[in-house]
Amino acid sequence: MMMEAMFIGVSLILDMILTVLFPFDFAMIRPVFIPCVGFCALMLTLRGKPLLDSLFIAFVAGLVFDFLNADHFMLSSLTCMACAFLSHIWSKHIGSSLLELIILLCSTIFIKELLIYFYMTASGSAVMSVMTWLSKRLALTLAGNLIPMLAVIWMNDLRQTIQVRRESVRRKGEKLRWEQLK
Repeated sequence: MMMEAMFIGVSLILDMILTVLFPFDFAMIRPVFIPCVGFCALMLTLRGKPLLDSLFIAFVAGLVFDFLNADHFMLSSLTCMACAFLSHIWSKHIGSSLLELIILLCSTIFIKELLIYFYMTASGSAVMSVMTWLSKRLALTLAGNLIPMLAVIWMNDLRQTIQVRRESVRRKGEKLRWEQLK
């Protein structure tokens, strides 16, 4: 669990660095890039967990996202939970190849942005057409997150490899202790 928290934390730091490098245009005059590295790390981490655990972790991580962004309270929590639920369902039907993971992460980013768009238009916080949203926000967000997605998938594989090695060393140590008791 600690490795997973560190993985998501490093991804959130990368999110913050990308946010500083590509500032947000609130006037929506030019296309906007929203880094989703921490969100992708969260979705990859929740893939192998039971449904209730993944929903709870997504809710807590969404609260952290809400506090970091200082945006609409509970919006990230609800979108993270919805995306975690969909990711949990989809993960049963896909493997862990690079292409499948990229499609999964792009789909969850699309769903997250779609839910945020629906909330913003329903609440009257933002008035923009679907085409404006697609061209100014979603297109660059999806395209810009492809390279960081590859880094997140690589870091996730590295994290899983380290966890498997630690687990095998721990199990090997348990086996030796059991044989000493004989």
